[in-house]
Amino acid sequence: MTALRVAVIGCGAVSEIYHLPALRRCSRAQLTAVVDADATRAANVARRHGAALAITDFRELPGKVDAAVIATPNTSHADIACFLLDHGVHVLCEKPLATTLADAQRMARASRRGSARLMAGQCRRFNPNAELVRELIARGHLGTITQISAALGGRYGQWPQRTDFRRDRALSGGGVLLDLGIHLIDLALWLAGEEATVARYESTDTMNWGVENDAEVTLEFTGGGRALLACSYTHGLNRTLRVQGTRGWAETSVDGLPTVTFFGEQSRLCQRAGAQHLLVPEADVYSSQMDHFVGAVLDGSPFAIDLDQVLAGVRLVEECYRVARAA
Repeated sequence: MTALRVAVIGCGAVSEIYHLPALRRCSRAQLTAVVDADATRAANVARRHGAALAITDFRELPGKVDAAVIATPNTSHADIACFLLDHGVHVLCEKPLATTLADAQRMARASRRGSARLMAGQCRRFNPNAELVRELIARGHLGTITQISAALGGRYGQWPQRTDFRRDRALSGGGVLLDLGIHLIDLALWLAGEEATVARYESTDTMNWGVENDAEVTLEFTGGGRALLACSYTHGLNRTLRVQGTRGWAETSVDGLPTVTFFGEQSRLCQRAGAQHLLVPEADVYSSQMDHFVGAVLDGSPFAIDLDQVLAGVRLVEECYRVARAA
């Protein structure tokens, strides 16, 4: 079996902690190149992770690799992805896919007009606990969804990071909503399986960065349900995902903790013993995501993450920022 030759573009913390180790564990992939504008950084990362090539310009990749992971500052995603896709290189792009709907649509068009394909890196969909909640919904155990609530946050700086690009709008394209909130929006759209609009958006910039560092969003789904989402750079939030339906509910962590609490009115076990605590395997979501991406490219199978749904998430972020500007 021929391994997929993969490059990682951007040698920041997310690449070193997550993407590069995931590639090393992927039996069907070969880390061929790392790319960074800092030549010394690229060389050091290539040496540590066993990449044959250390490159400073992503435009050198076509012909050398089959696929690339984009893990650069947000506003650069679209230009890099479109170039690679147009030159036959498959792309796994870190979230947010893009900072504007126009850029996200441009990336989707590039993917659809050629042989190379684009997958968005919404890694939390690969958490087994989130997958179980979605299965409970799909099997009808919760009935019709009436409300999804989710929160994600912590004091900025507690996560490893190479640079402070998130504080610079020209590089980040937005604040905590685009960085953390996009995970919650994506999970809500994926679980509900419906289109949504923004019913309410509130944000603050208490740290005076010029981008929001706390945000709350209420989405309304076409089926009548809603999602209440909160994200923060200033304080910890409960990191809980809860789905309420007309016939039951499920609650778990936004992260990959291995339990789901579930109650279904029509479940005989719940009728006898009340809410059930279901155990799921723990998993490295970046490895699961990488295995899926590499396997789908090699096998020609569909990506699990629907691109149109990801574009809908970018549209909702853009809609939130439009609400903020009009306030």
